[in-house]
Amino acid sequence: MRTAAAELVTMLQDEGVGHLFVNHGMNTAPLRAALADADAAGLPHPQPVLCVHEHVALSAAHGHHLVSDAPQAIMVHVDDGQLKLESVAEHAQRSRVPITVFYGSGGCWNDAMPQAPTLPPQVKSEPGLLATTSKWAADLTCADEPGALLRRAFQIARTAPAGLSRVALPIELLGMPVCEPSRRLPPPRPPAPDLAALDEMAALLATAEWPLIIAGRVGRHVASVQHLARLAEMLGAPVVDIRNNVNLPPDHPLNAGRDARDLLERADAILLLDVDVPCVPGLGALPQRAWLLQIDIDCLKADWPGWTCPIEVAVTADTELALPQLITLLGDRLDARRRRVQERRTRIERSLRRVHESWRERATSRAPEDRADAILAEINRWLPGDAIVVEEVVVGFGPTIRQLQRQPGHLFRGRTPCPGWSIDAALGAQLGRPAQPVVALCDDGAFAAALPSAAFWSAHRAGAPFLTVVLDRRDARGPEQGADGEQDVAAIARASGAELEVVSTPGQVAETLERLLAATRDGVCTVMDVRLPGVQASDDARPSRRRNPLTTASTITKRQPA
Repeated sequence: MRTAAAELVTMLQDEGVGHLFVNHGMNTAPLRAALADADAAGLPHPQPVLCVHEHVALSAAHGHHLVSDAPQAIMVHVDDGQLKLESVAEHAQRSRVPITVFYGSGGCWNDAMPQAPTLPPQVKSEPGLLATTSKWAADLTCADEPGALLRRAFQIARTAPAGLSRVALPIELLGMPVCEPSRRLPPPRPPAPDLAALDEMAALLATAEWPLIIAGRVGRHVASVQHLARLAEMLGAPVVDIRNNVNLPPDHPLNAGRDARDLLERADAILLLDVDVPCVPGLGALPQRAWLLQIDIDCLKADWPGWTCPIEVAVTADTELALPQLITLLGDRLDARRRRVQERRTRIERSLRRVHESWRERATSRAPEDRADAILAEINRWLPGDAIVVEEVVVGFGPTIRQLQRQPGHLFRGRTPCPGWSIDAALGAQLGRPAQPVVALCDDGAFAAALPSAAFWSAHRAGAPFLTVVLDRRDARGPEQGADGEQDVAAIARASGAELEVVSTPGQVAETLERLLAATRDGVCTVMDVRLPGVQASDDARPSRRRNPLTTASTITKRQPA
């Protein structure tokens, strides 16, 4: 008879898990043995990726999902309540990443008492591993049908809105025989949008004088990027791209990036598409006078205590399904207003053309305050078109928004309470798309906090090396702000086993990038230490060097819905 560990390996393969991110420890030993047995027998199975730290395991699973759209699984060996996963788990949960987390449990399994009463799985409410960040939990210590409950964990993790499920898996259980294989439990389909609510939303957008679209994670489905472009063009509305993904082609004439403070202040109707926060980073809070409209798979945001936005119309649906229907409903309502919409679109595109020109000016500027723009523009120019960029720049993120012009599905941006996500996520992304180069882009603070030695060790062992680009402002901040040995990017990179190159001017980028990417193809993780001058506090919100002609001193009063 097959053991529970062998059945779990079959189950993971059946659920579409391509890589299993595993911690060291005795609780994972039966599973690692079952994986080795499957490999020896020539049976299909997930590839194990050994991770020396749980932060690496969970973030790598997150990065793998971003590029593969597949469900993920990790197994950590420490008992409930002793892991430091909460911060990266919170990020994965809010990013709607389907991950099943298996962890060791002390267990009360006793095969000498086969008739012992069984207990249903309990969702734990007491403090413990991921108690506040997961969707569902099960303790299989006394479960009589562990296979069915494991299938349930995968189903719940994948059901929209996706997220984390956690399973306490005692080592004794993994060695027990199982009688019958379990059947897969497909997740239910995402909800269809309510047509009446969409029609009400279309009516408000059609009558707005200055509609604005804010896009968060629309681009997680590449097809939705074109839907968003069509919607913006039809409305003549600018798009503020928060850039968790590439939501709109970067060179689209209605793409305002983050240089949109004036547009935000003027807007009288704002459509929020897959937006996770009640503000626009770098621009501030949403204006109270505007109608706020929302399409999201999770409109309520119950896990965000600060989400108190007065939404006029909220539609719970996948934007991939809702946007085409909203476009159809808008088409009928805008026929009588076509001339007015076209005039608005022409005026906004003229204004944003000057914004885009200012981006290009920064890219060729020799001024110290524009050096980050100039270097990032060169990196963007010389990176292969199919390269995947995983970005996490907290300090001075303006240049990354302006200069990283990547195609949809090739750039992913993360903001986590625990810096260092990007390097670990790049490991998972490289495993998910092994034929494409992967670049982790972060600032020096995130790099130091990322446990690069652990991430690079796993990447080298798994044959998944990648390039890390560090925007290093350490020298500009001075010793009193952390420019000491502990924050030395070069020292950390070399000690972590990576090949290092230092860049301080745009002219050095092309050759350095070529050498470092060649080294990753040879199996070595590489680091480009980009030495930059200091960043001004207002850099991220600095709109443009020209005043936006759309803004006036007029006052807009919020209208009542019809």
